[in-house]
Amino acid sequence: MSDAVSSAGLATIGRRIEAFLFDALVVFFGSLILELLLGGMGGLENPIFSVVRLEMGPFVYTVNIILVIGYFVVMRVMANGQTLGARAAHVRVVAVEGHELGGVTAFIRLLVAFVSMIVIFLGYLPALFDPERRTLQDRIAHTIVVKESATVTP
Repeated sequence: MSDAVSSAGLATIGRRIEAFLFDALVVFFGSLILELLLGGMGGLENPIFSVVRLEMGPFVYTVNIILVIGYFVVMRVMANGQTLGARAAHVRVVAVEGHELGGVTAFIRLLVAFVSMIVIFLGYLPALFDPERRTLQDRIAHTIVVKESATVTP
């Protein structure tokens, strides 16, 4: 384990799962509200917009994807490496080199995490065996998940 990592308190697997589940709920309920507002939810109509799902489907899904990407990238960059789930679990994502987490890094990490989820969460397995508890997205984006109060020294 490197000096930069050993000086930081690594987030436990349990805390990482807690943050993931909290963020999954935020995204789920946010998507649900978006669909209701824009007339989604098959068979239901929004009295304000009066639009059915077949007419609005691609638009709703596109907006939803943009908002989900925005949630994870903007929150990680603007909120010191924390989404709402990470804040609730008292963990944060930091760059291994110790510099601020940038938008490109947060976006790359999100894309790899998404691919990892599609492939039965295989990209998350390395965290179980890695002494630094890094997942595939952490390795590729050069990030690490630490306890909220921890700092990473360059």
